[in-house]
Amino acid sequence: MQEVLTPEEVAGRLKMSPRTVRDWLRKGHLTGIKLGKEWRVRESDLEAFVEQRDADEEPLSDDDLTAVRQGIEAIRQGLFVTLEEYDRKRTARRR
Repeated sequence: MQEVLTPEEVAGRLKMSPRTVRDWLRKGHLTGIKLGKEWRVRESDLEAFVEQRDADEEPLSDDDLTAVRQGIEAIRQGLFVTLEEYDRKRTARRR
């Protein structure tokens, strides 16, 4: 089964805000699935989006594209932390 990501996870991989990702989803720039009030993005749709951005007038920089590809590879290997997990750990450290 294919990996499905939240907007927050996509934002983390692309190093941008979840608000931007949700805006792209609402506008149809990034393909996603809406389950109730929540968006989900298939890994293949994120890859297609990144590849399409390569072909657009304003492509991602080499560093950004490398970061996205590394993020996708990390997703495949299960080497990622969701924003929720990160926030929980950060909050616990402050206590």
